[in-house]
Amino acid sequence: MYLLGIISMVVNSQDDNAMRRLILNIANLSEKYHQEYLAARWSKDKLLNDWYYAFQFFLDHTLLQGRSDRVSEKVVKAVFEVFEHNRNMIEEGFKSGSWDDLTVKLFEKIGKGKVGKRGDVNHVIDSLEFLREKISDRNVVKYTVEKVKAGGVLQVYGELDGIKQVGDKVACFYLRDVVSLFELEGCVPPGDRRLLLPIDTWVRKFAKAYLVEGAKDPKDDEIKQKILKVCDDYGVSPAKLDQGIWYAGFKSYNVLIEILKQVDIRRE
Repeated sequence: MYLLGIISMVVNSQDDNAMRRLILNIANLSEKYHQEYLAARWSKDKLLNDWYYAFQFFLDHTLLQGRSDRVSEKVVKAVFEVFEHNRNMIEEGFKSGSWDDLTVKLFEKIGKGKVGKRGDVNHVIDSLEFLREKISDRNVVKYTVEKVKAGGVLQVYGELDGIKQVGDKVACFYLRDVVSLFELEGCVPPGDRRLLLPIDTWVRKFAKAYLVEGAKDPKDDEIKQKILKVCDDYGVSPAKLDQGIWYAGFKSYNVLIEILKQVDIRRE
């Protein structure tokens, strides 16, 4: 919240273009997000050609559910440790549709008293079944890219929403980053841009402070509409603004120091 306070001082101390400047600057932070969390970590070519690697990308997004990144990273690590030692069970599951043996192995590492929760295992198994039923080559990222290019982001969203433990925020988070990494925002119909806007803690705080002032507990749909409007007003990408807000909040100390290098804070 300290960062929002400093931003308020900067915005309130300048001219009528302050809000435009704020939105543009935050959207520009998406470049840092893209470099640190997407380009530096994931190979686009490998994502399109290696289903197992693509599934890692998928779970790296979908297992981030209402807990610290550190815990989620441990869950993802545990999942793939099980996978590495039981690839035969994965192949058997794809052939038969029975994931019982793999489920037992996952519960040995994940759940109460270990790391993560029972729902994580249910999500992983349901995600594998989604690959088996919907995607012939199992590559979820390639499938997503092809569907988005064809204007089918809404279809993918609906399919993701049908997977256990995947709701609006998780589906939008995954879709936003695939679209961002592969530069597909131009393929998303205007009416579907909301599907690239995960509303997390930082986005909600920013929206309450600057976009839906006076609303005690705005609904996600209202926040998304406000974000889309301000993006249209100032000519910025909704996905980039969403990424930039998260980056500004999560990296608040670093961002705050950069701000303080450039502005004067006057005593009242």
